[in-house]
Amino acid sequence: MPDYHTPFWVGDREFSAEDLATIQNMAYRCRRFSRSEIAATICETLAWKSPNGRLKITACYELLTKLEREGLVQLPAVQGSARRVNSDTEAEPLSALSLEAPLAGLRPVTLEPVPSDQLRIWNATMAAYHPLGYRRPVGAHQRYWIQAQQGAQRVTVGALLFGAAAKAVEDRDSWIGWTARDRSRYRWRIVNNNRFLILPGVHVPHLASHVLGRVLRRMPQDWLRRYGYRPVLLETFVEAPWEGTCYRAANWIPVGVTAGRGRQDRYNKAELPKKVIWMYPLHRQWRRLLLEPAPEPISDEDDEEGFWS
Repeated sequence: MPDYHTPFWVGDREFSAEDLATIQNMAYRCRRFSRSEIAATICETLAWKSPNGRLKITACYELLTKLEREGLVQLPAVQGSARRVNSDTEAEPLSALSLEAPLAGLRPVTLEPVPSDQLRIWNATMAAYHPLGYRRPVGAHQRYWIQAQQGAQRVTVGALLFGAAAKAVEDRDSWIGWTARDRSRYRWRIVNNNRFLILPGVHVPHLASHVLGRVLRRMPQDWLRRYGYRPVLLETFVEAPWEGTCYRAANWIPVGVTAGRGRQDRYNKAELPKKVIWMYPLHRQWRRLLLEPAPEPISDEDDEEGFWS
């Protein structure tokens, strides 16, 4: 929607010409506010909310930025960093383990949501040990520690991150049967396994595929509790030299390869490694559920706490 001909869709919300006029009017009337305050005001005016009732400030902020690029709104200058950033350099990553054992000797293996006071440790751990490093997630996301039983104590053996699905992946969208409009409306029902880390020194046969099995039982419920809806599909991308063996063992489905461009590559110039696309349906009727209307909001809260300055 480069010219924003109305109606157009952002996620599961359709915007009419009247909505666009309201956005332009509010941006002008609130021009002395910060950009995040303008986004919050527009969300309140249009009742633009996530399924859990939180204002969709992130999506609105991104829409305003695109409208500004098209010359359709004028926004105040960015006041420093628009995102409140906690320095991960102040945190030490978890120490690598020396653990070789059969899987049966470490059960139960569990996924534990990362509490707020451990976020910087989790970030530092992922940045230190994951081959692709770590970049802060945007929008809906969920971090986990992977914990196991070692003797009489619980130990952390890895970490996981789930977040927003990739914006446009031709082979994935073809496998689903999506049009561009379908993708724009329903992409939020897909959750991406952005990062999967087993700590260095942990050598446990079948641990990774076992963890992926635990994901299917834990993550959808946590997502429902946090964001007000259950995801329908999981996706991940695996690049060489990794082969996605643990995903195959956990019955994920390879559906194609990426085009070798980044998420923000608007001009098709970036050359990145192509990755195998793996998908996992979370319900037998996933094609039908993928196209269902969004659930009604269940609460009335602000956007992610601490996200905006």
